[in-house]
Amino acid sequence: MGPSFKPFSSIAEVYDMLFPEVDYREWALYVSRLLKFTRKPVRRILEVGCGTGNLTGELIRLGYEVVGVDASEGMLEIARKKLPGVRFVRADVRDMDLGEKYDAVVSTFDSLNNLLTEGDLLSAFKNIRKHLRPHGIFVGDLNTPYAMTTQWNDVIFKKDLPDGTLTLWEGEYLGDGISKLTLTVFRPVGENLYRMVKEEFKEKGYSQATVVRLLRSAGFLNVWSFDGLTFSKPTKRSLRITYAAI
Repeated sequence: MGPSFKPFSSIAEVYDMLFPEVDYREWALYVSRLLKFTRKPVRRILEVGCGTGNLTGELIRLGYEVVGVDASEGMLEIARKKLPGVRFVRADVRDMDLGEKYDAVVSTFDSLNNLLTEGDLLSAFKNIRKHLRPHGIFVGDLNTPYAMTTQWNDVIFKKDLPDGTLTLWEGEYLGDGISKLTLTVFRPVGENLYRMVKEEFKEKGYSQATVVRLLRSAGFLNVWSFDGLTFSKPTKRSLRITYAAI
């Protein structure tokens, strides 16, 4: 098993400012609707790739009991400060073993795209299923190869953060569904002085057919696929596909 992947581990302190446009409340409500596919009560959720706990908090506000898992200790430190009564565990989805089973496992914001091979993604799905109770449900989303070749390819843009931090994003498509994103952060430390932190990570886009095949190989019998955060069927131009599997 390869080393745990820790996206944004060195810039966890500014992570929330990087994505102010993400509506985690809307995302939680969408996930909650998908959880009803089980037709059984869902109370305990394992959230894989919980990051700084933004979705975690919204799911808790909807009445769920949530345990968060992430590979980045820096992200988890922030999550624990936000939600001091919540259990957060540092673990790799491919080989985590919490010794518990849950009504649902949730993974959003393309966290599973950080797994760059079908073998690793299959290991993740098998391990997710191992942590589910009978008839438990997995809800997760992944970016597509189309997203990698369009939104993640040959792009450069900058984003200025409210505290004066400057960020530069560079995207490059590497082939085989994999894109690389280089994020350079300039944190202000004095007048006209900045501390530079650079983080580089990769994501692999997976087609709907591939994800469905791997989910079924992992033991999920029923799989639904939706375009983004909708209940419409995915298309060839879908950037993100959400899956529900039992």
